[in-house]
Formats: sequence, C-alpha cells, structure tokens
Amino acid sequence: MIGILVFLLVVLTALIVNYAARSTLRRRGVQARATCVDQVRGSDGKYRVHMEYVDAGGATVRKVLGTIYKAPPLSPGAESDIVYDPEGCKAPLFSVDAYGGKWAPVWIAVVSTLTVLTTLMLFR
Repeated sequence: MIGILVFLLVVLTALIVNYAARSTLRRRGVQARATCVDQVRGSDGKYRVHMEYVDAGGATVRKVLGTIYKAPPLSPGAESDIVYDPEGCKAPLFSVDAYGGKWAPVWIAVVSTLTVLTTLMLFR
C-alpha cells in the first residue's frame, strides 16, 4: 500500500510541475514562427530540437525546445509555430504542446483524490 502511495505522489508531482510550466508559457508566452536548424541525438537516444526564430525585439534567437523526442518531429529547414518566454526563463515549446493539456486539472484532481483515499486507508 505504501508503494501505491509513493507512486501516486510521484505522478501527482509530475502532473503539477508539467502544468505549472505550461501555465507560465500560456500566461506570458509569445507565439512565433520558427525554423528547425538542427536535431541532436543524445546519449540516451532521444532527440533535442534546435529552433531559430525572430523575437519581439527583432533579434534572431536559437534555442532548444523544452521537450525531448523519441523521433525527430521536424527535419532541418521545416517551420512550425512555437511559444517562447520573452524573459527567457522557460524553454520554448511547439504551440500545440504549450496550449495543450486542457485535461491536466482534471487529472490532478483525480490523482489527488486517489492519493488522499490511499493515505486514509493506509493510516486509518
């Protein structure tokens, strides 16, 4: 039972952290058209995608997307819409990813309820 509680706490933490990161981009993020300039395969076999875009100030910026991919989502030279943080605190995401996750509050509520019920059953 303790294993289930630990699992639920880890899942709940991951959901909250992911939702908070996306909320920051949704709140203060700026949408831009970006070009894939490189895809780097790490030692873990997953890809980091380097995107280049022009920020609101007119400067060309090159950043790594905040998501790691099993397979490259874009080939170099391809364009896509991204959302970036003008303050540079958060890594940019594809617009679809930044504005996705509408079900996250529901999942957080469900996992929170399961965590509370498991805790009550464990410590009653």
